[in-house]
Amino acid sequence: MARTFSSRRQEIVEDSPPVQDLLERWPALFDVIQVKEEFKRLTATDLESQFYSNLDKYTDRLLRLFHSKGGNAARKMNEVLILLDQDDGVDNRREVVIYGLMVYFSENAEHLITHYQHTNGDIDPDDLKDHTLKIVTKGGSTDGSPLEAGIVLEGVQVIAGLQSVPNACVILIGLMYAVNLSYPKSPRYTFEFFQKMLLELDSGKLSPRILSLKNKLLT
Repeated sequence: MARTFSSRRQEIVEDSPPVQDLLERWPALFDVIQVKEEFKRLTATDLESQFYSNLDKYTDRLLRLFHSKGGNAARKMNEVLILLDQDDGVDNRREVVIYGLMVYFSENAEHLITHYQHTNGDIDPDDLKDHTLKIVTKGGSTDGSPLEAGIVLEGVQVIAGLQSVPNACVILIGLMYAVNLSYPKSPRYTFEFFQKMLLELDSGKLSPRILSLKNKLLT
């Protein structure tokens, strides 16, 4: 993959082929390990460690901000924060913060994450056709079945078997760089936070909403 990086990148940027074509031509590009390697080739940044390090660094301050949220968003935020009472593990705290960010920015979490409650096997591909960019999950119910997350791009599930929503967010960001995708309209501020605050890429150009949050986190 390193040897073919230059020609692959030229093809992706100049031709903008559909994801299905990329999946057929460069299947290794959609391997989790290769996603992280491709991201590093593009940005010189360790995707996973950088994302989690800063997410964990900001977690306590973000949770305090979330708890202070008032107005119409307070009920939605409380529905997210109550999940901490069920599980205070690292992965759950990270997931709560990610959902909390979308509530904080008044973004709809369902635009990023769709949960399929009654799936015993693979999710039906016909159910995914309308998803342009989506994290899909199944399992993780009260019967003890483990959560499994996957990533859908342009109606095609390109990655499956991820073990948490935060892990899926990490790999999704990596894939967006690898296949040269732009932010969706929603949740655009959450993605900007991932890129500029957590991964510290293009961090000198912040939208007013992200700049406001950054100032609150650093004071």
